[in-house]
Amino acid sequence: MKKDFTSKNDSSQIIRGAKVSVRNGDVNGALRTLKKILERDNRQRELAKREYHEKPSIAKKRNREMAVKRTRRENTDFATLQRQSNPPGVGWNKSKRKRRRVLDAKTKFNRILNRRNDD
Repeated sequence: MKKDFTSKNDSSQIIRGAKVSVRNGDVNGALRTLKKILERDNRQRELAKREYHEKPSIAKKRNREMAVKRTRRENTDFATLQRQSNPPGVGWNKSKRKRRRVLDAKTKFNRILNRRNDD
């Protein structure tokens, strides 16, 4: 009779297994499928996060930095992105670097608008 060595207090951290069947002896294909399943479920990231102990103060700091980053991204002022382009009929962006910066700002603005319209 085998003994059950699982901790009774640690039942919330049980990682459920993912099941992949090997068809026609294609182990590599099954392995690829398993990796995709694990990646979609963020299990690899979870395991990497739990590999070393993270002090609570550092976890709070990381969460705070992620929240600041998220709010900055959400509160991007679209009017400033539009203002970076040339007014009609004005060709004062003579250097290639300035033209490239304006073009990048326009494409970024259009990409963000398209993303918002898709939602």
